[in-house]
Amino acid sequence: MSWRIMKRRTRIDIVRGMVMVGLAAAITVYFTAVNPADDPLGNPLENSKIYQREMEMVGGTANVVASQITGWVKGLWQGRTLAFTLAILTLVIALGFMFITEDQPPGQGE
Repeated sequence: MSWRIMKRRTRIDIVRGMVMVGLAAAITVYFTAVNPADDPLGNPLENSKIYQREMEMVGGTANVVASQITGWVKGLWQGRTLAFTLAILTLVIALGFMFITEDQPPGQGE
């Protein structure tokens, strides 16, 4: 018998456990985390138009877009935003587990 085939009740219990632990972690992070200060040690020139123009001249528009995407992804793992990221990842992993595993056919392994 494969690990992917299990009783329906077992699958539901595992998914409930995943969701409860994940959402409890997300709630804990939400109430204990503080949002980071705005670029405390960063380079103030990175937000200037001159810097943005030079980035575009060197690497094109793709360089500017890649820099913005990098900043957005970096922001997902800081402060209270991390709580929402954890909650969404928890739900995605739980749904993925439900899609990967299968119900045991009736009459087998009872």
